[in-house]
Amino acid sequence: MLDTVLEIARYSLPVLAVAVLALCLSALLKRRAPSLGAARLINTANGDSFPLVSRETSLGRHKNCDIVLNYSTVSRQHAVVVCAKDGWYITGVKTGSEVLVNGKKAEKKEYLKTGDKITLGSITLIFENK
Repeated sequence: MLDTVLEIARYSLPVLAVAVLALCLSALLKRRAPSLGAARLINTANGDSFPLVSRETSLGRHKNCDIVLNYSTVSRQHAVVVCAKDGWYITGVKTGSEVLVNGKKAEKKEYLKTGDKITLGSITLIFENK
């Protein structure tokens, strides 16, 4: 009985080790989500820099937003910047909250790249991703 168990282990453990190694290598080679903290928004009006350190960052005038923008033309909850596997994107929260990216109205998901100008109300933020 013990000989049978040892014989099975002798052949199955190397196979298991190769399978684990293959899974580890595939995880390393997969496309990764952008790293948090490497991206930020810069307010062009005063130079304030806001690092994006969460998967979702809310923008607006309300004190509960992750980035508070105290401007009368910004809605209380204006937009959300999201870190997804395929990059960063911004989306408006309410129908009346207009979000412009490089002067064009943002649709449901507007993907961002370094240098994009995001306009919320009367303020402009520049997106940077290192």
